[in-house]
Amino acid sequence: MLLGASTLCAVALTMVRAQKPMSALGGFFPLSAGTYWVYEGTVEWEEPEGDKPGSAEVTWKMKVERVMRKPGVVAAVVTGFPADLDWTAGTTEPKPWLIVEDEKHRVFFENLGPNFALASLNGDEHAFDKFMVDENLFFRWPVQPGEKFCDEEAKKREDGFYCWNVAEVTKQKVQTVTGVSSEERDVIRMEYGTLPDDQKIELTAGVGILSYRYHHHGTVADTDLRLVEFHSGEGGPTVLGQKP
Repeated sequence: MLLGASTLCAVALTMVRAQKPMSALGGFFPLSAGTYWVYEGTVEWEEPEGDKPGSAEVTWKMKVERVMRKPGVVAAVVTGFPADLDWTAGTTEPKPWLIVEDEKHRVFFENLGPNFALASLNGDEHAFDKFMVDENLFFRWPVQPGEKFCDEEAKKREDGFYCWNVAEVTKQKVQTVTGVSSEERDVIRMEYGTLPDDQKIELTAGVGILSYRYHHHGTVADTDLRLVEFHSGEGGPTVLGQKP
């Protein structure tokens, strides 16, 4: 059976996308300018005068504002990392964060704060070295259940506190997110605990953060977000397959 030119082009494009190596730098967390994620969920906070916590439904946007590359490193300034909503009533402004991945596929992130001089990131090939430290290490992919990412002292703790822990890796279908194909994929649950609070983040390759949860163990301060939309930026589609 002969195939038309348009069919051949479609087949070829599908094959190229399918062969895209996830081992490429920046292949796990999609870092291309203009990429954005939309989350929906709730925040809760302590009401000094009330008999129950305050609560609000939120829609939250995280966006890649700028991408920078140095030898063996890709970095992105991102606004609206989900943790911005922690300890708020859901009305805060998105803050700038830095996400960095190196050639060893270690992923780091740090809250830059509202007054950070972004021009300082335009330095030489070592401009990101100060951010690529153990206390900012999120994970290194591919991950294995039980792995810990933190400094050497924290790794010695039996309670697992002050480390990002790979709590679970499961096969799931992401079926309710606009812009994400519905095939089965590995979903990683990362957990970070301290005495006063804990964070749980679900991740998947080529999309990034699927869900974010923060819980304070004392005064009420909870954030619970789930991804509802994913939009790839100037780098083109990151997630392969048909949209649901």
